[in-house]
Amino acid sequence: MKTLRLGICGTGNVGKALLVSLRDSKELFEIQGNVNLEISMVGVRKGKSSLPFQELRVSEDIMQVALDDAVDVVVELIGGTETAYELIQKAIENGKDVVTANKAMISKYGNELFQKAKDKGVQVGFEASVAGGTPVIKALREGLVANKILWFAGILNGTSNYILSYMSSSEVTFEEALKSAQSLGLAEADPTLDIDGTDAAQKASILASLAFHVPFNFASVNYEGIQNVALKDLRCAQELGYSIKHIALGKIIDEKVSINAHPMLVSNESILSKVGQEMNALEVYAEDVGSTVYYGPGAGPTPTATAVIADLVDIAKGALFNVPEVNNKNSLLTKPTESTARYFRMEVSNEPGVIAKISAIFARKQISIDTLIQHDSKSEIIINNGLVSVVIITGSMDDVSSVEISSALDKMEEVHHNVKNFRILSLL
Repeated sequence: MKTLRLGICGTGNVGKALLVSLRDSKELFEIQGNVNLEISMVGVRKGKSSLPFQELRVSEDIMQVALDDAVDVVVELIGGTETAYELIQKAIENGKDVVTANKAMISKYGNELFQKAKDKGVQVGFEASVAGGTPVIKALREGLVANKILWFAGILNGTSNYILSYMSSSEVTFEEALKSAQSLGLAEADPTLDIDGTDAAQKASILASLAFHVPFNFASVNYEGIQNVALKDLRCAQELGYSIKHIALGKIIDEKVSINAHPMLVSNESILSKVGQEMNALEVYAEDVGSTVYYGPGAGPTPTATAVIADLVDIAKGALFNVPEVNNKNSLLTKPTESTARYFRMEVSNEPGVIAKISAIFARKQISIDTLIQHDSKSEIIINNGLVSVVIITGSMDDVSSVEISSALDKMEEVHHNVKNFRILSLL
């Protein structure tokens, strides 16, 4: 039976969950993984006071963990980018394998990191960096290795998905749903990276590198968060046969790779529309196989710790983490320019001729209007101070046309408040 001596850096929620699991499930890992996972050292700046149990060797200098001769594998759970990358560099330079849950660091420094690991003949496991306990990286890296992947679409941020799901099911505002997520521990006190789309975009860039053999390049991802999704948008989407989800999407378009992460209207016939609460899901379409779907918990200390342990077991078995050879032609990566149907919603004055003016803006851009709904019941007009809601579903348009149309609508005297504009997910 192989023994791995672990140096664990970081004792936040995930680090504590990992330490407890390694202690309490030791026999399970021996039986099911044929591996003895031994905690050799813990790197924690706050000392033993922050540990879930005390009988551990501790260094308050986390860099010492990467240098310690009694450590075979460094597990990086400190978060952030610069210090985490420095730690992993030291570990690799000292011939140690590494396991990390750090999507921000991977999405920024993945190219340098994996080249260093390859040069030193060591392994880097990063299953826990995307979708928590749902093994989507393993699926791309191993399960679909014989197939050319054409696209992936997924819900990769559990916090955003919980907020949108809770808004819809409980008929509450964005602010109320966010407070609920924070009370349940699903959102941080500062939830910015979750709700502004950064977290999902970082994960999308990692998946794109694996799926399409392009460099890790977070700057190539076009993304937007869920802050502008209102309860009324969810209601209108439902009326039209859609839900609104935050979707990370990677596609090959004209031999180029497009990566984005945005709130999108998703048809109720799609599997992704049915993913609720804080769950994650990823749909991958590959030649010869077609569509495969991966669903499960995408966040939380225990699922993430589970993914870390899975990587540790693979290292013990000698499994190679084959990060695909990257085609370093960065020209293969492009900011998304694909055309998609769009959803527009605006509050307009209840006056004759307004719809004609709105339609003319779309006509000048040669964009078709597939659906137009005007909510103009007397009760709604009274509630909205004489305004009516107009919802438009368009034909396909690119980002440039979308921005120009939104700007033109916002400038109309009859249009009040900012115009809402969301993509409609299309995987054709």
